[in-house]
Parts: sequence; structure tokens; C-alpha cells
Amino acid sequence: MEFQKDDCVVYKSAGVCRVISVEPQNMDGENEILYYKLKPLSDANSTYYIPVSAGAEKLRRLLTKEEVLELIDTMPKSEDEIEVWSENRRERREMYTQILKGDDQKALVQMISALYFRKQSSEAQGRRFSSMDESAMKNAENLMLQEFGTVLEMSPDDVRKFIDQRINGQNTD
Repeated sequence: MEFQKDDCVVYKSAGVCRVISVEPQNMDGENEILYYKLKPLSDANSTYYIPVSAGAEKLRRLLTKEEVLELIDTMPKSEDEIEVWSENRRERREMYTQILKGDDQKALVQMISALYFRKQSSEAQGRRFSSMDESAMKNAENLMLQEFGTVLEMSPDDVRKFIDQRINGQNTD
């Protein structure tokens, strides 16, 4: 899978990035290797260099608009529809790490939904939502909103509104 200058890609650990260039680099002082030079859309001060040879395992193309809409349309609408959850804190932490580092957008959306419903349930019972769960939800939402916003050409706040409207059956096409 080859990426070109100005392509937007998802770099698993940094979210949505723009390919600034494809250029040879001599990182070890001996071998010249071809790298993708990436700039995260959310952090203009960072730059990542990914070997072109590792691009297929570390980078992926953005979802299409149709794929984003399908993910939104299949988001759980109640806690009963949640497939991903564990009462065991250690298992949940491992699951969050796997999903956040992974490439499964459906699992990411399931995780966000599970955490959203858990947070609502905790607050309704007067309990505090755990900081681990809160942090995982924030990280997952940021990844999702970055990609959805880029694909749909919307700000993160507009993506949130769009998702809410679409889930609540308001036509947003």
C-alpha cells in the first residue's frame, strides 16, 4: 500500500496524519531508507517518520464516508446492545490498550458506547466514574472524532452533533 504526499492516513499511535513527503533518510548513519514523513492534524509540532516498508502495518487509509456512516448507524443505542465490557478492571485496561492501539474502528465505537453508557449509569447512581475509564473514553473519542471529522469535513463538535442527530433518527444526509 503506497501513500503519496498530501494523503491523510491513520497512524495507530497518533491518529490522523498528513503525509508531508516520502523521502530517503539516513537514520542510522549507514543505510538510506525511504520514509513517510507525517504531521498529525491535531499537533503541528510533531513529526513522525515511518519506513515505507512498514507503512502497511503501521498506517491505514481513512475510512470512507460510507464506512463512517455505517459505523454511526450501527452504534449501540442502549446498554443492552453493548458487546464489549468487563467488570474486571485489569481486563478492561488490557482491552482498552488493545483497542486503542489496534485498527478495529467497530471495536473502538463499541468501547466508546460501553463507556458512555457506564458513565451515565454511574452518575445516575451517584457514583464516580473511574479515572481509568474516563481517560480511555477521552482517548477513544479523540481518535474517532479526528477520523470522522476529517472524512466528513466537520469539526469535532459538529461530528458529535451529527452523530447525536443520526442516532436519534434525524436525517443528516
